[in-house]
Amino acid sequence: LTSKIFQRQPIGRVEGSTKFYLDEDGKSMPLSKMHSARVPIITGEITGKSLDDVFEILKYINQDDFLRKNIIGIHIQSEERYQLKFRVEDFIVDLGNVEDLESKFKNFKAFYAKAMKDKSLRDYAVVSLEFDNQVVCTKI
Repeated sequence: LTSKIFQRQPIGRVEGSTKFYLDEDGKSMPLSKMHSARVPIITGEITGKSLDDVFEILKYINQDDFLRKNIIGIHIQSEERYQLKFRVEDFIVDLGNVEDLESKFKNFKAFYAKAMKDKSLRDYAVVSLEFDNQVVCTKI
């Protein structure tokens, strides 16, 4: 008789009426009293559909070093409308829905690199990725 034990890894922390982690399989897992995982915090209108979408966003974030290091929060405005909070920058990223995440994040990283080079990142309040092949910014 043998046993295999697998430790579940949290990839997001849900802060709603109930608090729990989302693991790498998209399942809920309880918070630990001994350890707090350094994962993005999920807030807002939490429903089954929105958690499925957030799981897709988290999976994508975890595949990319830049995004994994910089995104600290996902806010659910409503189903199909998500915002991202960054570690250092003050602007909010309006992601919109979860369709075409690869293109949205590719465009965002190109914008970020250019704005970082121009030293203009602090000029923006909102960076929107909701439109096809566009990054639309609102200045402060």
